[in-house]
Amino acid sequence: MEAPCIIHVDIDAFFASVEQVLHPELRGKPVIVGGGIDGRGVVASASYEARRFGLKAGMPIFRARELCPEGVYVSPSFDEYNRFSERVFDVLAAISPSVEQASLDDAYVDLRGCERMYGAWSARPLARLPFLMAADGVYHRSERGALPPGSRVLLPEHCRWVAAVGLRIKRRVRAETGLDVSVGIGSNKLVAKAASDFGKPDGIALVEAGREADFLAMLELKDIPGVGRATLEKFHKWNVGTVAEARRMPRELLEDAFGPERGAALHHLLRGRVPEDAEELRVHEPPKSMSRETTFWTASSDYGFVESMLFYLTERLGRALRREGLEGRTVQLKLRYDDFTTVQCSRSMGEHTDRDDEIFAAARVPLRGRWCRSRRLRLIGVGLTDLRPARSFQDKLFDDTAERSRRIDRCLDGLRERFGFHIVQRGLSINLTAPDAGAVPQHILPEPARP
Repeated sequence: MEAPCIIHVDIDAFFASVEQVLHPELRGKPVIVGGGIDGRGVVASASYEARRFGLKAGMPIFRARELCPEGVYVSPSFDEYNRFSERVFDVLAAISPSVEQASLDDAYVDLRGCERMYGAWSARPLARLPFLMAADGVYHRSERGALPPGSRVLLPEHCRWVAAVGLRIKRRVRAETGLDVSVGIGSNKLVAKAASDFGKPDGIALVEAGREADFLAMLELKDIPGVGRATLEKFHKWNVGTVAEARRMPRELLEDAFGPERGAALHHLLRGRVPEDAEELRVHEPPKSMSRETTFWTASSDYGFVESMLFYLTERLGRALRREGLEGRTVQLKLRYDDFTTVQCSRSMGEHTDRDDEIFAAARVPLRGRWCRSRRLRLIGVGLTDLRPARSFQDKLFDDTAERSRRIDRCLDGLRERFGFHIVQRGLSINLTAPDAGAVPQHILPEPARP
């Protein structure tokens, strides 16, 4: 039988865990990492001890203090987080030449083609460690406690070598960094990601090939990667609350409700089948709008910094538009001040575009008009509506400015796709990594939140 060869590695409570490694006296205590620990910032990470009080990333610090007044609140140290992340990915790179970084704290390791290298690991002691069987073909174990004697099972022979690799990753990362990681093993990225979440914290979960549907049936709809808030709301309107109930919906009904592409994707997604090269299985339906926004670690009254962040978000938005093959005509700007007053405004550009410079120029006009010097800003966002599929352009005969701008955008997209978004910085976004840019972490910018 074929072994599942996709491994998802996720660092548990990354920022908070790094703080506990750097400061051993914090181990076992509720640690909350966030900007503006005086009450104006947001939670960036919370240790599992803090999560018992209901804390989660994105929660305002003042609310976190209400829920967990005895917690230890620390400001982020992003230079350290970067350093720890690099050390973890060095471990993964030594395992396989195919490692896909999904974010600062999680990645996919592809072991397809590595059977001859690791196949003999089935005889190693790690491969013979007992697991718990959660369901037929679904196994997990935690490093935080012994398994109940009566429920221990050994993995099937064909799965042992890949499980040994997963356990090797866990123990190597702990030895190199002191951090705990959760590992999920599946036949595709969807199942591997769901399995790592299933194994949290500090666990490993393996789903045999062919058992994907049985495994996903154990989860809640909200825990299925690719099923977002809007999809959940629509399911709930139909009184569909479980994966089994959603699977009973005919594919034709899903396609009628969500559109042909999204409906087909959901039909296969709920069964754990996501061929990455199948066009019909795109997880996201064509959006009616697209936006990027971020909340500052500390509220800011520096217009130069805010304008630089707007440029950075515009670059993020433009890249997403071009990746989806879309262009838009109406720019939306969102501002939220430290008193939680929210301002939203829009401006039409007249023509559809996906160019970073045109979107930024249109968004900067309402920013200047709505900027309030007497209040500090805690959130900024930029969006684009009236989207349509991108079309070929016919520019003016003697004006190559627009074409040169598009070529620059696409060149940067290619570099960032291969080496990461921060491999190149241009324009005003360079100001965000200046030594005096205290409202954002140096050397790394926050990933803009998606609505």
